Amino acid sequence: MINKIIFFSFVFTSLVFSNELLKIENKISYFKPSLEFLKTKPRSYAKDFYINQFLQTNITSKDALSAIGMSKNVTNKLFINFAKKFKHDETLGVAQCLRMSNKNLVKSYSTCIKIGLSIFDITKLGSNNAQIIYKKVKNKYPNFAKQIKIISSPMPFAKLISSSTKNFYALYFGVGFKYRTKYFNYKIPNKTLMKISKSQKNFSEFIKYSITNIKLTNIHKSLLDINDINLDHLSSFLLALNAIKHDKLNKASKYLDNALLKAYYRMDKDKVLFWQYLLNKNEILLKKLALSWDNNIYSLYAKELTNTKINNIDYFIRLEEPQYILYEFDTKNQFSWIKVLNNIKTISQKKMEFYKSAFITNETVGHLAFILEKYYSYRRSYFITPFEEYLKQYDNKRKTLVYAIARQESRFIPSSISTSFAQGAMQIMPFLSKHIAKQLNEPYDIYQQFDIKTNLRYANYHLNDLERKLKHPLFLAYAYNGGGGYLNSQLKNGLFKNKSKYEPFLSMELISYNETRKYGKKVLANYYIYYNYFEKDEENKITLQFLFDNVVNQIK
Repeated sequence: MINKIIFFSFVFTSLVFSNELLKIENKISYFKPSLEFLKTKPRSYAKDFYINQFLQTNITSKDALSAIGMSKNVTNKLFINFAKKFKHDETLGVAQCLRMSNKNLVKSYSTCIKIGLSIFDITKLGSNNAQIIYKKVKNKYPNFAKQIKIISSPMPFAKLISSSTKNFYALYFGVGFKYRTKYFNYKIPNKTLMKISKSQKNFSEFIKYSITNIKLTNIHKSLLDINDINLDHLSSFLLALNAIKHDKLNKASKYLDNALLKAYYRMDKDKVLFWQYLLNKNEILLKKLALSWDNNIYSLYAKELTNTKINNIDYFIRLEEPQYILYEFDTKNQFSWIKVLNNIKTISQKKMEFYKSAFITNETVGHLAFILEKYYSYRRSYFITPFEEYLKQYDNKRKTLVYAIARQESRFIPSSISTSFAQGAMQIMPFLSKHIAKQLNEPYDIYQQFDIKTNLRYANYHLNDLERKLKHPLFLAYAYNGGGGYLNSQLKNGLFKNKSKYEPFLSMELISYNETRKYGKKVLANYYIYYNYFEKDEENKITLQFLFDNVVNQIK
């Protein structure tokens, strides 16, 4: 007992953050963030969330200016709410332009048009309106006018490839999927490719935009002989997929070799190994992949095919009651967790022991699992099942889905806030939680999404809606992350409808949003692991082979 007290006393004095963190945390006033409250918090997306809420209360122009000056990232939403309170003519003017309808913007003045109308917006206005806009902006914003002239010309592609590199990318990225497919689907001359490839970052983005749109078949042909030496991992990998689609397997193999050399994350390395295996069916590659410590769909599938046991997953963390309370940790307080994240940028055994004695409740087991994985350099995976008392009414299939999503969304941290202000363990967007509250005929309180019980209840309501239209966990994951409309657009584009021998893997790699593409694969791996954890009958356990085989069958 004495030794234990001496040990923890040493930890208390040795940790840099001890004086700040070990005291009992003051509870945050969730309902009315004040300027004084904001001043004490570090710049972060969590702080931006509270700034946004503060800007919607009854405050002075001076307070609004002070608040916006403390933000980490001024989004359009934050700026518009600031402008309403700041009451400065020019600032309000900018905000009004950002909020104005396209129809009214056409009637507006040049600066407002430049602020409020994107290239994408202009492609939807028709040639007559484009001409009106062109005449209004040509003197003050000549390059913007030049871009309008290109996209409203009879042959936009011809104008595009002869434009400057800057305008090429501004237009190619800005026009939107439908316009790009309709007007830019031509083989790109080598001269143009040489010109635009000098901007490596933009060229990598160009490759992603092009290859993840399976309808841009002529552009795809232009990319079969690209030199990828100076491009990033994803570009080399996508070029390999493009070569595979055109049955250029030798080229694909070279691109995959380069992609493997450039890959930094273990999952990306495993992804390349998996595709190398798909190309040549070399069992040595499959066995090598099965040895990966990262539990992703590629390594898990390799383990399944080679009958290799998964040996680095923990489903349970034993929580030992300490002999005294170190400090109270408010799970709803975003800034308490930020302090911890800053402290564990480097993590020693002493810090780890401290946290094991501090995070001792079911509400904080997610925090502890996160720290343990970091401590073990992610060589161990924690698939914990917290908050089970709030999921008792659901069957194992639904619990599997909830845990698979929550693990990916937040690692079960109830106070999580994203850059877009998605909240809670299930990362529900404010517009969605407000809609659900209305559907449930409940008073809306945005801060209640940091309450795990409420957050899970709303998430399950949303999942009920998604499951009326979707059945496969992969599609549910895509819709949960990117939205149902986005998923439908990807399916209409032709993904998962090809009968190629490389499906469904090829379509899974061609989801156009980077975040949604990765998210779907990670949630599917989580689903596989959790499903088999909950299913005790060996005969009823699920296989990845089954999940892969049934992707296409789920499309209505």
